[in-house]
Amino acid sequence: MSEKMKKIGVLLVLILLFTVVLSGCGSKATETPPEATEVPAIPEADEAGEVEPAESAAAGKVKISFALWDEVQKPVFDTLVKQFNEENPDIEVEVQLTPWSQYWTKLDAAAGAKTAPDVFWMNVYLPKYTDAGIIEPLDSYIEKDGIDKAQWVPSMLELYSDKGVQYGLPKGMDVVVVAYNKRILDKYDVAYPEEGWSWDDFVAKGAELRDKITEAGGDEYAVAIELDSQQPSYLQLLVEDGLKIYSDDGLTTDLNDPNAVKAFADLVGLIDEKILPEYTVLSDTKGTDLFISEKAGLLYVGSWKASVLDSASFAENISLIPLPKRENNNVALGGISYVISAFSEHKDAAWKLAKFLAGPESNKLQAEERIEIPAYIAVQDSYGPTFEHIDGSIFIEQSKSAVKYPIHRALATTTQIISDHAATIFLKEVTPEEGVAAMAKDVQDAIDEYNETQK
Repeated sequence: MSEKMKKIGVLLVLILLFTVVLSGCGSKATETPPEATEVPAIPEADEAGEVEPAESAAAGKVKISFALWDEVQKPVFDTLVKQFNEENPDIEVEVQLTPWSQYWTKLDAAAGAKTAPDVFWMNVYLPKYTDAGIIEPLDSYIEKDGIDKAQWVPSMLELYSDKGVQYGLPKGMDVVVVAYNKRILDKYDVAYPEEGWSWDDFVAKGAELRDKITEAGGDEYAVAIELDSQQPSYLQLLVEDGLKIYSDDGLTTDLNDPNAVKAFADLVGLIDEKILPEYTVLSDTKGTDLFISEKAGLLYVGSWKASVLDSASFAENISLIPLPKRENNNVALGGISYVISAFSEHKDAAWKLAKFLAGPESNKLQAEERIEIPAYIAVQDSYGPTFEHIDGSIFIEQSKSAVKYPIHRALATTTQIISDHAATIFLKEVTPEEGVAAMAKDVQDAIDEYNETQK
């Protein structure tokens, strides 16, 4: 077996590990995947290192498959696929729903057998699949069709490019804002936060609410942040303080930056000042659940929880506001993309479908159905008005200062390292200085170890 194929074998094993430990957001751009079975080996390549394509299907109507993992979204995609089939009578698309608990295991097995779906959802696991040669590069298709990539949010396009090559077209995006319960703030005579606020303003607002709750003998918490999940909590502080987490060349981490300590210290300070519940409370009860049960006045919340907020019993009393500013206004943006299998026998048809699903009609319908914030800029205005109570346009406003979600080829390992060390910090088993120093060292060691396997 060639050295290239040996590397591909290693990468597929890492894909298996990668699907076990990563945690994140509700659209599952970064959510913890299930335990997977052994990944079949990728097919042998020829001497030039190229995988031979399977034989073409018989002449006639082209049949292609499209895979997704969310049963809630499937009815919307059934509608979109029906429209696509009607507009393209020479193509027939089969929608394949595989639950999240089985999605990656099934995809890995299918890729090993060269039978992966023609078009499928992909999240931040992308680099492992591009390294294994499973995903088709899209640059030639984009150039051939003269597509203007400026139609999509730049950070989402960047998230699904790798080493300068575009592999995915954005489906939608996730962003984090602050929600507040006007009924609680009114109850305790606390003024609503104002847009343009700073982190100091946020802390002061939380302290004022805490004091008035205590004076009145109330049992609410001033603030809730889901500290056991990176994206709607400390990741945002790190990004707002200018950290990238991983260098562009993939060789280092900047978690040894003093700003990393500051982000964690600020959150511990909220706990110490009883503005934020203890970590044990936030581990047992999600911050969103505390907020929805009206036991917290303010909440760091992801756009994937927008429908939950809008359907709350007190939804008319929920307002949204962009995150308080720290060193900058940047926020980490996540989301899903559409990718094409490198083994597809009908790549032109698959490209036509991916292009349609990432286009304006698809994005508009998903926005109207409150599925996701459109990554297609021209139809983003369709998202906000779909909510009955909350102002969804705040998510769009926040996304304008977004940067891509930090990813690395060692993300499976590094994400777990960061989460584990963050827990020790929030449990106060170590100081923020000690915890972040250990975190930075272990993350760098993991990066070095991964890069060593690629030599």
